[in-house]
This record gives sequence, C-alpha cells and structure tokens, in this order.
Amino acid sequence: MTTSKKEESFSLIPGSYYLIRSAETRDRAMETKGKFRGFASIGQETAVAIELDEEPEGKERLRFIPLQMILSVDVLKAVEKPEEPKDQPEGVYFG
Repeated sequence: MTTSKKEESFSLIPGSYYLIRSAETRDRAMETKGKFRGFASIGQETAVAIELDEEPEGKERLRFIPLQMILSVDVLKAVEKPEEPKDQPEGVYFG
C-alpha cells in the first residue's frame, strides 16, 4: 500500500502535559500526571523527567521514569513544537 501523505513522527514536547503509566509492581501500574521537562540520564539508562501536578506546599517536584518502565503515554495538553532551525553554513571556507 502506498500513500501520498507524508508519514508523521511523534515525540514528547517539553512543556506539554502527559499522563504516563509505568510499571510499579508486576501487577500494578503507577500513574504520573504532569508537564514533560525533558530527558535525563540515570547511569546508562535514559528517563523522562516529569514535573508533577500534585506539588506539595507549592514546591516543584520532578519524577524520573526510566524509558523501559513506560507502559503508555496519554497526551493531556500539547504545546506547539518549536521550529527547528534551518541548516546554515557554520562558516566561510576559502580554497
């Protein structure tokens, strides 16, 4: 099957709000709701950093969820993806 429509790719956008279900125990999933802040390294593993909605006493709280533990991601509120800068030459070359 061929399509003329360009295939879409999706990615998590910093500033967007997500509901992430991740493995807590073998029989239970943990739900994390909040704003995606970016990716983080934990040793050799990569994790998503989520600023939690339920902030105790007005303090910012981050939760790091290793990528291999994520079961599902729901988009609650998406922000516009910032435009990527166009490739520009880094300098002038003289021969």
